[in-house]
Amino acid sequence: MLQKSYHLKHLLSVTFALIFLTLTSCSSDKPEGPIHQSDPKPLTVLISIDGFKPEYLQRNASPNLNQLAENGAIAKGLISSFPSVTFPNHYSIVTGLYPDHHGIVNNTMYDPHINEVFKLSSRDAVTNPAWWSDAKPIWVSVIEQDKKASTLFWPGTETKINQIQPNDWLNYDHNMSSTARVDQLLTWLNRPNSSRADFATLYFSEVDSAGHSFGPNSKEVNQAVSNVDIAIGRFVTGLKNIGLDQKTTFIIVADHGMSEVPKENWLEVSTVLKDIPGVKYEWTGPVAGINLADQDVAQTLQSLNKIKHMECWKKSEIPAKYHFGTHRRVPKIVCLAENHYVITDKKPLITYPGHHGFDPQVQEMHGLFIASGYKIKKAQLDYFENVDVYPLMAQLLNIKPEKNDGSDHLFNKIVK
Repeated sequence: MLQKSYHLKHLLSVTFALIFLTLTSCSSDKPEGPIHQSDPKPLTVLISIDGFKPEYLQRNASPNLNQLAENGAIAKGLISSFPSVTFPNHYSIVTGLYPDHHGIVNNTMYDPHINEVFKLSSRDAVTNPAWWSDAKPIWVSVIEQDKKASTLFWPGTETKINQIQPNDWLNYDHNMSSTARVDQLLTWLNRPNSSRADFATLYFSEVDSAGHSFGPNSKEVNQAVSNVDIAIGRFVTGLKNIGLDQKTTFIIVADHGMSEVPKENWLEVSTVLKDIPGVKYEWTGPVAGINLADQDVAQTLQSLNKIKHMECWKKSEIPAKYHFGTHRRVPKIVCLAENHYVITDKKPLITYPGHHGFDPQVQEMHGLFIASGYKIKKAQLDYFENVDVYPLMAQLLNIKPEKNDGSDHLFNKIVK
């Protein structure tokens, strides 16, 4: 009886010890309350507000963003890379490379090397490293150089690039609210220095969604701006609650702007190409991409250039200012519509009033740029290209950057 009692007590003590160790281990990863450290390490947060034009700051819907801008550096506008669409520009911001160099040349694309098509809706494509391996995004360099990264959504984070994925990441969930995104990132950041990120990303989609569905001048866009601004205010307060507000640098960007497109301004290119067999429309919209089988490119271009309000080029003859046309994923012919027009292969059943993808120099395509917080001084900046954001972040993070297309003019202008 004594022997059985001893074994029972020993078993219970071991069990309780294991339970205690499990609980303490869990609590170190997910603390119940805020962790306050006397000397937290610096944090750089890259925030993207998809489709946010600088003009939106004037709509009395963004007090938190306006305060960050007032206390920091703001640009007249951030110039998108060509084409001015979402995935190429998000990848340009985190690589410092033009799309022609990093390989994400559009939201939809065909790669002849792997004979596959990339689509935003395809999990197989988004998680296939082959699409992303032409460049090394900044979170890979951060981790390679013994720092940590937490990414609450960003193109490229859902797969391993160079065998590396962010320390924290999620599969993209468009239905996740802006405040829920903030709360998730704050959870990841509420950790001791040793396990907390040096670099983080935060992505908001609802301004872009409202711009497409209702147009950039709609009350719905104003409401979306307000919603995101409230979420950013929540993020700033949350950082203060966990003691990081004095060591956080905010880099707030938009990948592109948004233009109004009247419903009658749709350019149906199939009307002039109906007699040319083997035409394949890789992209449509403000920028269009067309592949051919064995047809003569010059003849096809001659037909396309009869259509007003758009211009088309052979891949190798795209104007140099666009830094575009050498990558294998760029179709044989690329067309660009005038602002406020959209190229289509067939008359759409539903038209949307808001579009982007136009010439990056068009003012309505310019995105937001604000830098604020830790060591950022007040400054008014001119327009500059979004590839310049990468070298700025590399210097803020004190990491060695990869070779890139950006200029390093920003650091000395805005950092104390």
